[in-house]
Amino acid sequence: MSTTDDTPLSRKRLHTVVEQLANDRKLEILGYAAEHGQFSVADLKDEFGFPHTTAHEYCRDLATAGLLHREQGKPAVYSPVDFDIRLSLDAISTAVAAESETVDYMLAEYDDGIIEEVIEIWERVEAGDLTYREASATLDMAHADFLRLAAELDLFDR
Repeated sequence: MSTTDDTPLSRKRLHTVVEQLANDRKLEILGYAAEHGQFSVADLKDEFGFPHTTAHEYCRDLATAGLLHREQGKPAVYSPVDFDIRLSLDAISTAVAAESETVDYMLAEYDDGIIEEVIEIWERVEAGDLTYREASATLDMAHADFLRLAAELDLFDR
């Protein structure tokens, strides 16, 4: 599976893209984008009758998945991203293996309890009590490893 930004396939990326494509309303937005090029949330409200917050959320989700591009500004303008979906068992296997390697590395480098420790301290990060750097220092982890494991555990998306 590829998009114009060539984001590598990972289990999370595959899940995110498939989840977006499984939503009929989001598919309608992608179809609208393909026909019209640039558009705003207000255009979707007019075309489909979506509430503003719903249209905004759908566009944000599609942009996060790499299926729409968001231009900064007020109002935000979205445009389609050209993408191809080509899945193979090898691509899926590689994505799963890469994820397993990350977790295996963290367990070997820090100890068997590191995943639970990161999840526990993440609550303090979400509450605003700690920055990412402070959290990684508290756990005596390399900052990059902390962020990598948090990403692997989907903590940024909670």
